[in-house]
Amino acid sequence: MVEPSDLQVVLMGMITVFICLIILIFMIIIMSKVINAFSAKNEAETAVQEERKDHSDKVENQRIVAAISAAIAENLNKDVSQIRIHSIKRL
Repeated sequence: MVEPSDLQVVLMGMITVFICLIILIFMIIIMSKVINAFSAKNEAETAVQEERKDHSDKVENQRIVAAISAAIAENLNKDVSQIRIHSIKRL
């Protein structure tokens, strides 16, 4: 039986390593495309949820301002349209 020379063993090892590295590169590219496809769907859903949350936060803030305005107007015995609130700070 003929034994391979040292050069053949080194070349076969290097070729095997480079082939495996190329396969890994393609696998990583494919996986990143799959993950990006799923994350794009999730980002769209997240954007819709954030818009709903922002809208509900604005409505809640408007309700709080209306309640504070009504309380101040009642305390001052004036109509709400007669008072002007410049800022509201949480304590």
